[in-house]
Amino acid sequence: MDIHSSENSIWKAFLSGDEKAFSALYYMYANILFSYGHRIVNDREMVKDAIQELFIKLYHNRENLNDTEHVKFYLFKALRNRLISKLESRAHISLDADNELLFQIEIAMQEEDDPDEIFSEDQKKELSRAMKTLTSRQREAIYLRYIREVPLEDIASMLNMNYQSTRNLIHRSILKLRKELLIAIFILLQSYLNN
Repeated sequence: MDIHSSENSIWKAFLSGDEKAFSALYYMYANILFSYGHRIVNDREMVKDAIQELFIKLYHNRENLNDTEHVKFYLFKALRNRLISKLESRAHISLDADNELLFQIEIAMQEEDDPDEIFSEDQKKELSRAMKTLTSRQREAIYLRYIREVPLEDIASMLNMNYQSTRNLIHRSILKLRKELLIAIFILLQSYLNN
């Protein structure tokens, strides 16, 4: 049984009222949702509250929920909408779903030498710097596509964009990262050759 079908069977069991399936969903997704939510809102407590509220709402409304083939996407979108709602109420402003939220991607820095590590600390710093040149929406699309492996169709829906616009957004993001990283490599080579 692959992970996708396992997620779907747990979701279906949850919809049928299985308490263990509800717990399994929470433990399966709470950390992933926290990681995603904390990239949108740099307030750990707000993200934790939003996740708790999301699961409470799911539990109370499970009879009214539909079956879905993309459980992770469904939960990501629900959390994103909940965070937007919390931001609107906190700031007394109105954010539409197209409004860019703060979205950060931190490149983890290793303190110890890890033999499995593929990037040096300098490379991680350059990648982090290059990521900061992207817009918040570009960073979110890159995160969803390449880190969380969300299908393009789901990213388009989550970001309220059409499929082709989403493909273009990710393509432009990759081109911009490539350009930024090539500039960094050129500068490093130049400084190396001058020494």
